[in-house]
Amino acid sequence: MYLRTEGVILSRRNYGEADRIVTFFTRDYGKITVLCKGVRRPRSKKAGHLELGNWCKIFVAKGKNLDLLTEIELKTAFGINEFSENKANKIYHFLEIVKNITPDGQRNQSTFILLIHFLKQIANGEDFNLVSTTFKIKLLSNLGFFSTEQLPDSNTKRFLEFLATEDFDIIKKEVVSRDKSLGPQSSDNSTRTARFTVSKSYLKVLAFLDSMIEDLCEQKLTTRKYVSQFV
Repeated sequence: MYLRTEGVILSRRNYGEADRIVTFFTRDYGKITVLCKGVRRPRSKKAGHLELGNWCKIFVAKGKNLDLLTEIELKTAFGINEFSENKANKIYHFLEIVKNITPDGQRNQSTFILLIHFLKQIANGEDFNLVSTTFKIKLLSNLGFFSTEQLPDSNTKRFLEFLATEDFDIIKKEVVSRDKSLGPQSSDNSTRTARFTVSKSYLKVLAFLDSMIEDLCEQKLTTRKYVSQFV
C-alpha cells in the first residue's frame, strides 16, 4: 500500500548509519513518521529536501513497523528561504507545538492549512506576537482544546472570539488601524482604550496559551525560550 500526499516536516532524527526518521504533518493523513533510508549519504538526492519546516509532496510505502519514504518533492522551504536564526526559531516553535499536541495518524486538513498559512506569515515577517497568539488560539480551537462558550460575556471573551474566528488579514488590519490611530496628535481616550484591548491584550493571552499548551503536552516547549525575546 502506498500513500501520496503533501506535508510539513515537524522533526527529524538520525537512525542507523545513514538513515533518518522524519515526522510530517500531512494534508490527508495527519501526523505520520517515516523512515528515510540513505539520506545522510553525501550523494542522496532526498537530503536537501528534508529540512525542518519544508513543505513537500511525498510518496510513502506502508511498512510493518515503520513506513518508508520513497519519493519527495519540495514545494516551499519555509525554514531556508531568506534564512535567519530569528525566523528559524519562530518556525521551529510552531513545528514543535504541532508535533507535540496532535495525535498520530488522525486526518485534520484544517490544522494542515492553518500551519501552512501561519508559516507563510512568519516567512513574510509579520508581527510574531500577533501571529503566534492567533495561531495558537486557532489551533487549540480547531483541536477542541479551547472554547469561549463558557466564558462570561466581557471584552476579553469578545477579543478571544475575534482571534479565534476572524481571518488573520482582518485581525492584522484591525491591530494596525488601532495602532495608527494612536499617533502623537491623538487625544481620544476611547481610541486609546480600544487600541490597548487589541494590541496589548494578546501579549497577556500569549503567556496563558503557552502554559496551556505545555499542560496539554505534559512537557515544556524547548523552543519557547528562543522566541521569548520577541514578546
